[in-house]
Amino acid sequence: MRVSSNSQYMLGTYGLQTKQAQLNHLQEQLSTLRRVVRPSDDPVAATLAVSVAQTQSMNEQQVKSAKMASSQLAITDTALQSASTTISSIKSLAIQAGNGALSDDNRRAIQNEMRERVKELIGLGNTSDGAGNYIFGGTRKDAVPFQQSGPATATYQGNQQRQDVQIASGRQLSLTEVGNDVFTPDLWNSLAALDSALSLGPSGSPTYTQDLSAAMGGLDRGLGSLLAAQASVGGRQQEIDALQNLGESMAVQYASQMSNLVDLDFAKATSDFQLAMTALQTSQKTYAQIGQLSLFNYI
Repeated sequence: MRVSSNSQYMLGTYGLQTKQAQLNHLQEQLSTLRRVVRPSDDPVAATLAVSVAQTQSMNEQQVKSAKMASSQLAITDTALQSASTTISSIKSLAIQAGNGALSDDNRRAIQNEMRERVKELIGLGNTSDGAGNYIFGGTRKDAVPFQQSGPATATYQGNQQRQDVQIASGRQLSLTEVGNDVFTPDLWNSLAALDSALSLGPSGSPTYTQDLSAAMGGLDRGLGSLLAAQASVGGRQQEIDALQNLGESMAVQYASQMSNLVDLDFAKATSDFQLAMTALQTSQKTYAQIGQLSLFNYI
């Protein structure tokens, strides 16, 4: 069989190009630390990786939404707790006001303090989140939910809807509260009735004691609504925490699955790179030596 010099050069060149391409591919894998740099490297793994990446992205978004919801509900819970404390303080003032030994000045001092607590309660009803959105105005987040309409009362300016956020597939959760379901008209009416009774006093109203008792009953009912709202918020917080923990656990699983599909076995790739480098260098030397062979060398 005749082997021409041209065939030798073509075969040698092809071999060098193949080994160089292999070396380049290994170098690309090592620089990216990925086994699957392009779909052609492993079509099946590349297809699965796309699916895992989409699921991973959705899970990350849901975890992010859960964290945001948890933060806002924590603000709501704190506001409700403070409001409960404020109403309890007002009840204590009403009990003090029932002391028959109080002077008019003492009763006016109690009334003034009570009105300050009402302002505090209105401020808590107008609590906003970190972005300046009111949390007790329903979905009307940019307007103050409660406007003071008297010395010891307020009117609701929000709407009757809640803002929901999706925290899991097929699961939405309310972030905002309907203010007049939490801070009820019964509460504000009782505060106004208490203020009116304190203004009249025992000498100005024969039903002073009964008025104080009725006002405290209304405060109890208002406090009950606050506590019910707080329990609801707490339940949602627990659900969010569970979903957040699940999402973070799934994130680890998705990352592990993605790593198994596309990440590089660094030790093996390094060994393959050294072997390919040696093979290329050997081929280059052999090619150079063969290229020098000629029949004229033996004439």
